[in-house]
Amino acid sequence: MSAKRINLILAILIFYSIIKTNSRFEFTNLNCTAFDLRVGEFENCNLKSINRSYKYVSGKYKLNQIPLPRMKVNFIMWKRLNGYRPFLYNITADACKFVENPKSNPVLKYIFDSFSAYSNMNHSCPYTSDLIVERLPIGFMNLRVTEILPFPEGNYLFEFHFSRRKSIFASTQVYFTIS
Repeated sequence: MSAKRINLILAILIFYSIIKTNSRFEFTNLNCTAFDLRVGEFENCNLKSINRSYKYVSGKYKLNQIPLPRMKVNFIMWKRLNGYRPFLYNITADACKFVENPKSNPVLKYIFDSFSAYSNMNHSCPYTSDLIVERLPIGFMNLRVTEILPFPEGNYLFEFHFSRRKSIFASTQVYFTIS
């Protein structure tokens, strides 16, 4: 190899090592719906903006039927391309078995790890108290979706359906943008 080629390759490597991608995560909307009020209802489900740099998501699902012994979760990932279209994942899992063995489903483990530090849902079944996600900040989510497992830029929707005995009792839709 000539000296010019070596210098060119070295310059390109140095250039790429200096450049840092600056993706940005931002929640855009949050919808929570309770279908079966006998099981429970949402006390709050909100996206709060304290200032330009500190925004967070909080939600509380009040259980009316205690204990909640069995629950299935259906996770669907959507991307906005002329309307929201299915993108990569549509996974259904037994929530109780998943919490006991999170390594059984790597995709759900990634999603679960994205909010479990800010939640009380990180214990095995049965659930005997309200299910809470408290102050999940944008900064934490930005780290998860731009550095740990980078997502392409765009508008996304994470949709969760919670069911038992083959009927959906609650649904949560988390809309966000990566720019």
